[in-house]
Amino acid sequence: MPTHQRQPYFGTERKLVIAIDVGTTFSGVSYVLLDPGAVPQIQPVTQFVGQREPRGDSKVPSIVCYSQDGTVVAAGAETDPETNDALAEMDDVIRVEWFKLHLRPPHLAPSQEFELQKLRSFPKNKTPVQVFGDFLRYLFHSTKKYIVDSELWSWDSVERNTYFVLSHPNGWEGKQQSQMRKAAIAADLVDKSEASERISFISEGEASLHFCLNKNPNLHNERDGILVVDCGGGTIDVSAYSQTIKRRFKEIMPPECLFQGSIFITCRAKEYLRQRLRNSKYGSDDEIEAIATAFDKINKCTFNSPNTPCYVKFGGLKYNDPKFDIRSGSIKIAGTQIASLFEPALQVIIQLINRQRSMSTVTIKTVLLVGGFARSEYLFSQLKSHFTRGVSITRPDITHLNKAVADGAASYYLDHYVTARVSKYSYGLMINTIFDPTNPEHAHRRNTRFMDADGKYKIPGGFDTILKKGTTVNEETEFRQSYTVHLTPKEFTRWTEDCTFLKCYQGEAESPPEWIDLEPNSFHDTCVIKADVTNVKENMNSKYEPPTQKRYYRFGHDVKMLFGLTELKAYVTWKENVRSRNLFRERWWLTWHQGVEKQCVF
Repeated sequence: MPTHQRQPYFGTERKLVIAIDVGTTFSGVSYVLLDPGAVPQIQPVTQFVGQREPRGDSKVPSIVCYSQDGTVVAAGAETDPETNDALAEMDDVIRVEWFKLHLRPPHLAPSQEFELQKLRSFPKNKTPVQVFGDFLRYLFHSTKKYIVDSELWSWDSVERNTYFVLSHPNGWEGKQQSQMRKAAIAADLVDKSEASERISFISEGEASLHFCLNKNPNLHNERDGILVVDCGGGTIDVSAYSQTIKRRFKEIMPPECLFQGSIFITCRAKEYLRQRLRNSKYGSDDEIEAIATAFDKINKCTFNSPNTPCYVKFGGLKYNDPKFDIRSGSIKIAGTQIASLFEPALQVIIQLINRQRSMSTVTIKTVLLVGGFARSEYLFSQLKSHFTRGVSITRPDITHLNKAVADGAASYYLDHYVTARVSKYSYGLMINTIFDPTNPEHAHRRNTRFMDADGKYKIPGGFDTILKKGTTVNEETEFRQSYTVHLTPKEFTRWTEDCTFLKCYQGEAESPPEWIDLEPNSFHDTCVIKADVTNVKENMNSKYEPPTQKRYYRFGHDVKMLFGLTELKAYVTWKENVRSRNLFRERWWLTWHQGVEKQCVF
């Protein structure tokens, strides 16, 4: 429970909130019933379809199995052939793992080729979004069955009033959120028309903070900064917070996300085994896979000292090859070798902690380790021994670390502890600038100049920043810039279709360059802001410029951003006949959103 007692739900209708954490290797679901007059309680789903009995760790493998034609034959707990006899008898089953990594932004990618091996095991007629949707359908079906079987209240009372919180790594952005929303619609979690209202998103770092605050009430009294390190299967997510007023928190640094989760330790183990056993009778791909799987399930978590050898049990008593230290179905691996598999991840986590602490304007003394990978005794002991002065490395709840994100996502919906966030990147628009031959930058780009509808020469490719990287943004903070475009009658129609792209600068510089061609690979389209302006010109006076011999309209508008929530929102606004209009659509959104406000006169 949080340090303050949750208040009873004051709504008038019963509501169900389902928080889903699709992890790279394991997933979890938590839910909370909002019943008028009752105090909400977060509950985990402890049994999924395909499990023979409830599991206290509340997790299920993030795996989907397909037939060759792309039909789902098993998902989650059903994908274990030791407990699913029907699956064990099937031939040519395509086993899809790590599908979450397909959604990663282009600038976030594992560095070594062998680490991408499992990303290729994909049915030819399935997209990553479709696989994600198939797995969400399994999780939702399991959750519904669990609730119907274990709760006294009726599912019918909440079926049309169910809301979802989907978590994602810190590095995921608008495009990834949109893909997850599409997957949720395909999985029949919500109808397309209600997707924006009934689905919300939360970063894994922020969800983990909510989990920690509920598990350790003393954190509410922490006056220094708090660093949350979510060690997952695929990513390491680091987020820094400090307390504000009324026991609320704000981000104090841009969150970070790197690919060095626990799956890459298994990848390195598999590569090591492949080299070591290449001349052994147990060096086939199937045997290597069996050894790596056994290591992943047991030894990776229990290993705690480089001074002690590790014995990986993978076969029966007749499995022997003394030359390669294989006896009675176990292979002996030196502790120093196992430690070397952890070293890249360990160094990344140390670097992230040091960087966040050194760059923060707030002293950070508390580091909270969460996530399934945080259960590793070796990882935890090495971090504890490295940070011996001025830093406390703790695990808030060792028995439930792997369900931190799902519980925390549900808590986010209820408690909403974080009220300010830090922009990880700079956002803005590509603009055209009036050509000035005396400006060296303009002269350098003379060949790109063009005559605009107003008869003036312009240089394309400038970048105008609306929101700068590192800016702390409260939830209601609005960022706005005014722009003017000159449109011929035909261009007005086209402008409705491709209004303007909101771009994101992801380069290393603190401030974006003024020209996109200086770092073309650092600029990415975040969303396209659309606005229906087909009727706007009817209320405007056109102008005529002899140089172009065309009539044109001068259309003034504002581009507005709201960044303080867990989703970026972007608007185009203008004033029309004294009646304000505000129409927008994120590029990746599926529906239009409307609002009204007063704007500057154009």
